[in-house]
Amino acid sequence: MGTVVADGGKRVSVHLADQDRSVLVLVLSHRVAGGRGEQHLLGDLATVPSVHTCGSDIGEDGRRVWALLNAHPRPRRTGRVA
Repeated sequence: MGTVVADGGKRVSVHLADQDRSVLVLVLSHRVAGGRGEQHLLGDLATVPSVHTCGSDIGEDGRRVWALLNAHPRPRRTGRVA
C-alpha cells in the first residue's frame, strides 16, 4: 500500500476477490508513476508466508500491485509442547 500511496495520486483503490481458497488483493494508484522501489516491494511481499504469488505493473490506470494469498485455514494445535 505504501508504494502505491507514494505515487502521489489523490486516491487509491483496493479490490478483493476470492476463489478456491485463495484471495486476490489488488491495489491501484490511479496515477502513472515510475517503478520506484518496485523490486524491494515485491521482495517484501514474497516473504509473507500466505502469499502464493505477487506482481506489479503500470498501465493507463496507474500502478497495479497484486498478491494472491492462500486462504486455507491454519491447522489447529492439538496440545501443548513441553
